[in-house]
Amino acid sequence: MIENIKAAAGAGGTKNRHGYYLLSKFEIMQCGDVEKLIKKRATQDEDPVYYVCIEDTYDVVKRAHTATGHGGRDRMAKEVNKKYANITREALEIFKSYCQECQKKRKRPKTKGVVVRPILTKEFASRAQVDLIDMQSMAQNSFKWIMVYQDHLTKFVILRALTSKRAAEVAHNLLDIFLLVGAYSPERQWK
Repeated sequence: MIENIKAAAGAGGTKNRHGYYLLSKFEIMQCGDVEKLIKKRATQDEDPVYYVCIEDTYDVVKRAHTATGHGGRDRMAKEVNKKYANITREALEIFKSYCQECQKKRKRPKTKGVVVRPILTKEFASRAQVDLIDMQSMAQNSFKWIMVYQDHLTKFVILRALTSKRAAEVAHNLLDIFLLVGAYSPERQWK
């Protein structure tokens, strides 16, 4: 590209349409022994706006991203456009999407939990919950399970130690609990 601009500038009076186009859009700036392609300036006092080669694009975008404090696409674009002409918004978006720091602080949409309706009861022992806790790793004598009976209304808890979780043993202990607290009777509710 730089060679084409040099050729168009050195052609004198015989310039073609492409040569005029190149000279209207671009300039070559000498920085020491390196020639840089810049955007055409109206006056020499203006700050140069550089064109970045594809190999340097990553470094330029990374510098702009860290300079903006891991800013978003628009903040990076504002920072980059001060000095560079050919960094696209797409390149900025791609860089931001792969930035690990930005991934950590990005807000994740909170998933709404399932709405659970509570079980409403109006009388003691009308509803209860039974759980079995596995205590095989810390067995006491032959007792390897704990049965937890909890009343829904009062949250009253009764614990029973079980040797196994066989249905017969669980039923026997439930019968013992029902005899202790009294089994629920629908007739009792209407009296």
